This record gives sequence, structure tokens and C-alpha cells, in this order.
Amino acid sequence: MPTTTVSIGSNQNISTVTPASTSGSNPYVITFTSTPSSSVAVGDLFVITDETTFFATYTYLLTNISGSNYTLKQVDDGGSGMGDMSPYGNFYDMSYQQASGTFKRAFSTITLFEAMVDDASPSYWGSSDDVVGELHADSNFTDATVNFSQKQSLSSVTLSVYEDDRHDGTAESGALWKPTANSGHNQGILRINIDDMTAEWLDISFDSLDSRNTNKAIVLAGTNDDNIIRNNLIHDKNGNPGNTGPFMIHTIAAGASSDTLSIQNNIIYNIVETSSDNAIAINTNLWSGTANIYNNTIYNIDSQATSKQARGIIYGGNANNTTNIKNNIVAKMVADGAASNERAYDKTSGSSTENASNNLSDDTTTTAAYKAPGSDSLQDQTLAQIAFVSTTAGSEDLHIQSSSVCAEAGVDLGTTNEVNIDINGRDRDAEGDTWDIGAHQVSEAAADTGAMFIMFD
Repeated sequence: MPTTTVSIGSNQNISTVTPASTSGSNPYVITFTSTPSSSVAVGDLFVITDETTFFATYTYLLTNISGSNYTLKQVDDGGSGMGDMSPYGNFYDMSYQQASGTFKRAFSTITLFEAMVDDASPSYWGSSDDVVGELHADSNFTDATVNFSQKQSLSSVTLSVYEDDRHDGTAESGALWKPTANSGHNQGILRINIDDMTAEWLDISFDSLDSRNTNKAIVLAGTNDDNIIRNNLIHDKNGNPGNTGPFMIHTIAAGASSDTLSIQNNIIYNIVETSSDNAIAINTNLWSGTANIYNNTIYNIDSQATSKQARGIIYGGNANNTTNIKNNIVAKMVADGAASNERAYDKTSGSSTENASNNLSDDTTTTAAYKAPGSDSLQDQTLAQIAFVSTTAGSEDLHIQSSSVCAEAGVDLGTTNEVNIDINGRDRDAEGDTWDIGAHQVSEAAADTGAMFIMFD
């Protein structure tokens, strides 16, 4: 299926330029009299208005940039009824000169992108496309609740971040999703109720929501077959959000036993329930299909209730569930009520299937049933042994250092669903790395240190 990329950001006036030449027929390859701003990216729109004849504003989607050539696909004729027309040679200003046009983001908010995904007659892509919406770091995104509930006949939907604007594994280092308004209890900042959707490279901060009852980051609400949650940062929920505590990646539907869900290479930290509820980083407890939970890093999950739990990963509550759980770090579970409530890994049903190995739990989890499961796993590790770059409050950096016990302690999981791509974008497979535990790959493939021989004649 064709892939269509569209941009999402607040910049609605990126660059105004004048077409200089054209070739092809929708899509048109255009050159300009001056170079557009470097902020212009594939997925942006180009809008141009004729001021002399039919007074319509035409809209084009930028699908490719190659040197000075910009490929523009017409997506709207402004109601003129004139059909396809190149932006060069057909549009004139009041001086009867070639009109200029302006590049802008396709959608100013994530909510507007979702609305077109939900539209039975989308303007910017074909009905069966693979659609990618890319966030740009023009300004913070404040969407309170974005609910993907329909995708019509689209092959897949991806909510991602433009490559140059992705985080570097630390908070607020790239495009930032930081709601300031309440999303409603249990709704989720991002709610996914469609199959074949990927959410990746998002930096979701709860820092402005301490006093609100927003308690979920990503909610998987439907069948969610072949959904992928990867390479995200989710952090800094503090307070008492209401009837249930904060759950950061959360399944509320069981799906079918044939459905697959993948949660991989995410960093989740500083999730603190200050009153009377549980605090959970990843919850797939209801899921009846296969859950792949790989290479996540979880830190500081805190329930201050007297009888509730701090849980890193809870899974396996459905007897039909299979959980593949490997290469995860879960550290600093804090439960004020009892040490038995500090649960790094919590498999809630013995009848579900668990395939586990190479996980890590630290010494805050003292009850054997809740420690890192599987062969070659590391239990009772100290924070010093894990060796995060920084756990200083307010400046956390959960990359691991080369001295970490996690270095080269993971298992190679292949390349399915890009599980080989770490939180910094490093390709463990292509680089030939021995896999680390956690979202960050600090170990690099060994350099060629073969001896050099010099022969003198």
C-alpha cells in the first residue's frame, strides 16, 4: 500500500516562495526562485492563491524533496472546479506575475490529524494508504484526549515524530506532548481503538496535570491487533487522579486470542500516586492475545497508599494470554503500605503463558514472586549496579552507563516491529551489538582489534 506522510505542528507559515519551473503532471515537480526554509519537510502543505482569474486557493501536499526539486501532489482545488493545475504558470498575483505560495504544516494539532483519519472521505491520502502523522517541535502539543476510534479502510496508521525533532531519550529534548487541560478519568491522553496502529517517539509529560484526574497516558481500548507502542517517553505524573491510580500504558479491552500487541523500547518514570490507589507503568492484565513486552525501562513507580501496589509491569490476567517479556529494566518500586506491594513484575494468573528471560529487577522488590522472571534475569540489583546516567529529580537521564550490569546482558530479539531500534535510534542489529537490557543500547559491537603485521623486505 502507498505510504502518505503528513506533518503536525503549529507552524502555519513556514516559508513563502515563488515557483520557478514545473515538470510532470500531478504530482508536479517544482523548483522555486529561492530555496525554501530548511524547516519545510515532507508532509507539509503548499497553498497558493490566484488573484486575477478564478480567485481560488489551491492546496498541494509535499511528498518528496530531492535537492532543489519539490514534489507537490494537488489535494484541493479550492472549489474552483478547475481540476489539476501546476502551481507554476497558472496562478498570478495582482501584478499579473507568478504568484507566490506558502508552506505550512498539514495539521496544527494531533486532534485534527485524528479527525481526518476518522473521515470517510479524507483529503490528503488514499482510502487504503499507510498513513503517517509526524509531530514537529514548533511548540508544545497540548491536546487533552486524542481518540483514534475509526480508520475506515486505511491499511495502517502511525503517530510518530519527524526524525529531526525526536527526543534523545531524555524529557523535553524534542517534540513534547504536554497537556494542560484535563483529559478525563481513564480516557488516556492517547486512546487507541483501532487495529494496525503504531505510536512511537512521543514524549508525553504529565507535569501540568498533577491536580487533574487524568490518570492514563496510552490506553488500548479495542481489539488492538498488531498495535505497536515503541520508543516513547512517558513521565512525571504526581498526585491522586481519582478512583484508580495512574496507569501509563494500559489495556482496557481483552482483544482476541489471535491478536498481537507490542510494547517495546519505552522509558516510563516518576509515576507517583499520593493518596489511595495503585501506580502502574505497563498493564496488559486483561489482554487475551499475545503481548510482546521488550526492552522497556521503568523507574520510580510509587504508591503512597497503605494497601495498594506499585507495579512495574502487570500481565497475564487472562488465561488465553501469552506474554513474551524480555530485556526489561524495572527499578525503584515504592509502596508505603508493605514491601509485598512493591512488585516489579506481576503475573496475575498462573494459567496464562509466560515466555520470559533477561529481565532485571532491583532490590526494592523483596517478594520472590514479583522479581524479574525467566532465565538469565538479574534480580536484587542496586541502582549503582544498574548505573543510570542520572536519577536526580528533575533531570533524570535513564540511559545506562557502560559499567551497568545491563550491558550485554540481554537477548537478541531480532528485527520484528523494529524492536532492534533503541531509544536513541541505534540499530542493534545493523551495528552487530550484543543486546543490553533496557531501552538504551550502551554497548557497541566490538571493534576489530586484530594485530597489525608489518613485513620488511
